[in-house]
Amino acid sequence: MKRAAKDEEKKDEAMEEEEEETEPPKVELTDEEKAKFFRKPAISDLTSKTLNDAFASFSIPEKAEGFDDVRFEWQKAAKSQEYLRNWVVERKRTTRMDNLQPSAWFRETLKTWQKTLLEWQAKQTAFKASPAGKAQAQKKAAEKEGEDDAEEKNKGDIFSVEDVNDVGNGEPLFKDFVFEDWALLQLRYELFLLQAAFKKDVNDSDRPGIPETHFGFYFNKYYRKYPNPKLYGVEGHVELLKLVKETVSFEEELLTAKATCEPDDFAMFVKLGEENRRERQRRIDAGDETARLKVSPQAMPQQPQLKPPQATAVAAAAKVEAGAKTPWQAAPRLPGAVQVGSVKGKGGGKGGNK
Repeated sequence: MKRAAKDEEKKDEAMEEEEEETEPPKVELTDEEKAKFFRKPAISDLTSKTLNDAFASFSIPEKAEGFDDVRFEWQKAAKSQEYLRNWVVERKRTTRMDNLQPSAWFRETLKTWQKTLLEWQAKQTAFKASPAGKAQAQKKAAEKEGEDDAEEKNKGDIFSVEDVNDVGNGEPLFKDFVFEDWALLQLRYELFLLQAAFKKDVNDSDRPGIPETHFGFYFNKYYRKYPNPKLYGVEGHVELLKLVKETVSFEEELLTAKATCEPDDFAMFVKLGEENRRERQRRIDAGDETARLKVSPQAMPQQPQLKPPQATAVAAAAKVEAGAKTPWQAAPRLPGAVQVGSVKGKGGGKGGNK
């Protein structure tokens, strides 16, 4: 019996030694691993589309919703709510809104801008064709240096101009605009209106602006075209915005307004354009060839030009004087239609109206 008891004790001791030898080593977590409280699954239980459509309404369960009990295993309720809130906000800043549609306000504002732009171009054409415009062009050609000095002196007056269509004697502020200036003016306004319309349509303080990574997507969403930096002689979106840096820029990777005006203050964008033109011209005159713009004609497709009222009236009068047919005379007669007018009969007498 004693020998059996001793054998049993030896077996127990051997088993204890074996257990001690096979005990797994303790895991040491890094500081980064210790800071993580929520496990990220390798496979999501939601599709990316479903997640993007629903994540803004995610919330932490509460007893008030009908649960018998809500327990937090890793962190307390307040910490968990803070974590979810930060996650939602960050995702709002980086996730694009596929279902966003431009508002009626955007469409009406853009339509008014496009009409105003055409009116400005027509105003410039009319001024250059006027005696005052021709005299000024001749003076500038004859005294180029003196004209540059006058332009330098007038720089500070740009933003005090009350009417960009008439800074004096019928002269528009944009009289010296060339194609490149008009193209930048359009780009300047489109970008400013884009960021303003996005904020207005989204109406969410957690989405303060368009992310740089989705800039092309939203530009196409609103304007039905993609921004092409190469048409403006630059390589990327960041360089494109630098051409109009006084209006918009990327700050913290979000499209942000730099101009402090309202979208319907169209005149402000002409003033910004004129200031940019004068600064660019001074650099070119000083020998800085890098200041020259390389804008492709495709950057601003030709739009129907509005003719100045005076020019339209003169052209109509000239046609009448030359014996041109009026629109109703030139139009083809419909089958069975009778022209109304006074005609003479064969006998020389006046016939009735037909």
